[in-house]
Amino acid sequence: MSTGQIGRVAQLTQRTNQFNCTSRRLTEAELQSRLDQSRLVTVQVRDRFGDYGLVGVMMYRTDKNLLSVESFLLSCRALGRGVEHRMLARLGEIARASGFDWVDVHFVRTEKNQPAFEFLESVGSAFKQPLNGGYVFRFPAGFAAEVAFHPAPDQAPLGSEPSKTRKAANKTVDGTWRKFTRCRDLALNANEPSRIHDQVENSVRPRGHQTAGYAAPRTDLERQLCALWEKLLRVERIGVRDDFFELGGHSLLAVRLFAEIEQTLGPKLPLVTLFQAPTVEQLAALMRRGESVQSGSLLVPIQPHGTRPPLFLVHGAGGDVLWGYANLAACLPQDQPIYGIKSRGQIGQEEFTNLRDMADCYLQVVREFQPEGPYYLGGYCFGGNVAYEMARQLQAQGRTVALVALIDSAPANAGYETVQWWRRDFAKRFSQNFWYWLRDFAALAFTEQRNFVARKLRSLSRRLKWQVARASAAPWVDLEAVIDTRHFPDQELKLWQIHLQALVEHVEEPYDGQVTLLRTRGQPLFCSLEDDFCWSKLARGGVVVKLLPGSHENIFQEPNVGKLARQFGESLVAAQARAQVAERPVRINPAAAYSLTRFAELKAHDSSLKL
Repeated sequence: MSTGQIGRVAQLTQRTNQFNCTSRRLTEAELQSRLDQSRLVTVQVRDRFGDYGLVGVMMYRTDKNLLSVESFLLSCRALGRGVEHRMLARLGEIARASGFDWVDVHFVRTEKNQPAFEFLESVGSAFKQPLNGGYVFRFPAGFAAEVAFHPAPDQAPLGSEPSKTRKAANKTVDGTWRKFTRCRDLALNANEPSRIHDQVENSVRPRGHQTAGYAAPRTDLERQLCALWEKLLRVERIGVRDDFFELGGHSLLAVRLFAEIEQTLGPKLPLVTLFQAPTVEQLAALMRRGESVQSGSLLVPIQPHGTRPPLFLVHGAGGDVLWGYANLAACLPQDQPIYGIKSRGQIGQEEFTNLRDMADCYLQVVREFQPEGPYYLGGYCFGGNVAYEMARQLQAQGRTVALVALIDSAPANAGYETVQWWRRDFAKRFSQNFWYWLRDFAALAFTEQRNFVARKLRSLSRRLKWQVARASAAPWVDLEAVIDTRHFPDQELKLWQIHLQALVEHVEEPYDGQVTLLRTRGQPLFCSLEDDFCWSKLARGGVVVKLLPGSHENIFQEPNVGKLARQFGESLVAAQARAQVAERPVRINPAAAYSLTRFAELKAHDSSLKL
């Protein structure tokens, strides 16, 4: 691409507002540097009315089976005439030709880019997932490639005279203006939330999919489930052996599906059931038996198949294990069994308020399943602290721990919270960390930036009041300083509060073994700047630090989760090799293993987890 073309593309990113999915504005130098790792598709439009020249830009990266779109923008002079549909279809064609499964279009809301959001909603509302204050629309490649424009009968052609066309289109037979007719229709037919919802539902066209090997439902329950899937996924003619996630389903749609099942069919199932029984046939078999996948157990089989020693991953704050670990499991080798440990509060029991008691309970669950070591443990954030304490207790009992993997986890009360302003390299390290933080902050929509600043100011005010009042001797946790509480249900917020309070009251003790820290490059601004998060003060066997892209919040999102899985897999292989040299066999309790994987006999074929 010539210098002149790069300049025109940069100018287009600077002046395009209404249809700019991420609102990124690039200079020529920034665009040139991005072309080393990203691919650029330019859009030029010509019709019988004239040549409109450069009107659109798409920039994307590829990783494994994913095409991730960083920039998707279109000039307003070509908007609303099907050009945007053809752009998305072109991305789908590129992904399909390259063998990729997904096309991710990132969207960050601004005050002006509502038209871009409306387009993505109109063609892919079923594929929308929240991400860092914005959204990612994860289109199946085949679906994206088949997106087409279906204009209304009175749609004006590109390049027609706007004033005359608009006047002709807005006039109705009786001489009234169409906009007033629409207001009347809104007042009469869309004056209640239920009616608006029905209109939105009826306006979305179902999409077709490949029906080779179609297996028709055989029972009333299977027919009801197929109908629910077709309604939710917007897919025609779903068979009983079609995989929910391969059809474009994800964890948020799974929540809606199970709510529909509870409302229409009666049984209330835990969300993990769908990850282990992802077809109508498997799910119906479980429901007929009145079973759920270990809903009363703390041990959740995220990926129970394989001959390698099992990996146990402890929940983060809030107690759930599905949010990120299912994504991680999908990227690890398929012969690696992975079990999550969720909190007691997640199954309706009283939650632990002491981290040591929590670790002791989880060890009993793990040892019931695997009586002898070596053990492979890990956890994200809060879960890393629990996994570390479990390893310490196992070692005190004379058991062998082969791996302690800490995913972006900092130790409690070991110095990580201290700002080391007296260090000679403080200014350099702080500026580097500030750059990572500023980059993530700049990626947020303006409203999310405003909410973030307001949330932090409110938290700072409360902390100052607490410092002055000293109402209690115990450390104080302000939940709003950590997360945006608007995005979580009340029950989960209670668990967050309990877990974080337990963490600040916990004092880590030394561990004679080695730990592996998989950490993102960015850290909170006002904390220790140690590369190992201060774990070396505790782990006497040393700390292996592996740096990862992304931030604490999106470490389990593509493409970051793929990089995390690669580093995690390398650590697992190395730990397993060391354990084999030591000749310590792993024995599994057959009864526990069967009780956790009894649904495996229902599977007609192997399936992988996809979110």
